[in-house]
Amino acid sequence: MVHHDLEQALQRMRSKNIPLTPQRYALLEYLYAQRSYTTVKDICEALIVKYPTINAMTVNSSLHVFKQLGLVKELAVIGSSIRYEAALSS
Repeated sequence: MVHHDLEQALQRMRSKNIPLTPQRYALLEYLYAQRSYTTVKDICEALIVKYPTINAMTVNSSLHVFKQLGLVKELAVIGSSIRYEAALSS
């Protein structure tokens, strides 16, 4: 199911002519593989091995695009970092 949801997310980006950079692909792949909400810090730490130049600004920018496309859900927790989760189909 997760692979199918990832493919749907990628197709949605293509249909909206949103550039799919290697970093954006890796970010989507990471989010759709997680089973719970994750923070920007966690994402950066997971992706920095493969993408040493990735940073919080890049991740936040991509998450903003993904949120506008309905590909991720955002959870704001008082006193904590904002958390993100893939918007999986039911």
